[in-house]
Amino acid sequence: MNWDQARNLLRLGRTPKGAELRAGGAVRAASTARQGGAVGFAGAPRPGPRPTRVAGSICVVSGKGGTGKSLVAASLARLLSSRAKTLVFDADLGCANAHILHDVHPERSLVDVVEGRLHVQDVVVPCGRRLDLLPGGSGFARVAGLSEFEIHLVARGIEELEGDYRYLVVDSAAGISNQTVAFAAAADVVLLVTTPDVTALTDAYAFLKVFVRRSPLAMPLLVVNRCTEREEAQHAARRLSDVSRKFLGRDLTCLASLPEDRGAFRCTQRRTPVVEGEPDGALASGLRDLERAVLDELARTNARGFGSELLRAHDFGRD
Repeated sequence: MNWDQARNLLRLGRTPKGAELRAGGAVRAASTARQGGAVGFAGAPRPGPRPTRVAGSICVVSGKGGTGKSLVAASLARLLSSRAKTLVFDADLGCANAHILHDVHPERSLVDVVEGRLHVQDVVVPCGRRLDLLPGGSGFARVAGLSEFEIHLVARGIEELEGDYRYLVVDSAAGISNQTVAFAAAADVVLLVTTPDVTALTDAYAFLKVFVRRSPLAMPLLVVNRCTEREEAQHAARRLSDVSRKFLGRDLTCLASLPEDRGAFRCTQRRTPVVEGEPDGALASGLRDLERAVLDELARTNARGFGSELLRAHDFGRD
């Protein structure tokens, strides 16, 4: 079975109605495995004590841009921060825009960290009650692909920060770069956001293919966004699940579907997460259901520490 065959299967016509979406618009194809493996190495300037408590981490990814990944990450972070202290890591380095959705204007970012001017904890900015942002920097091509040493600086800094937070939401870059996949592999829960569009589904499968190759025991959880009807969400989830099972030998769980909602555009223009900007809308309701599903996943997972996993994966002299 090859890549062309998988793409052709994703383009097949509509399938019969499958299992009903569960409350909040979710359909579960099978149980999911926990994530494992990431990149990292040891030894950093100003190492601090390892935290005795670490944040439960959620990495939000997508195979392509335009799926609503950052919107999902921003709203999820806002909802989690209503429960406990939460950190958003804008991992779309070089083209970061999480600060826009939280209406803050960071003067410093991870660019200052990788260029040696500041430490990670020095660039964190508050963006809400019990919510902080670690900004990635926008318009800096050199940080779009970090060296191993630069990843080490970021990972060690996050490791030192994690004990201060209950949740960590990683808003990753779209696509399948080694850096993006490494960040995803270090998280406790990975949410793969797609739309029913065939190009988005094809790119979502591309991410799955690369991710599973890197972390054979792990599997992201699917979120189908911008659905006009329940059947459309079921159809998209079933197509991607069928392709994953056939070509990767892995079952894919669809954790939630989110409706098409013009409120997403309006809230982005107002620089606010949907769950705050239009809390009574259908999209906000779906995002609250997603948050509850994510909390259920985290409850079944022992938090490993996002920064620690980045450092530990390849055992670069780590004691």
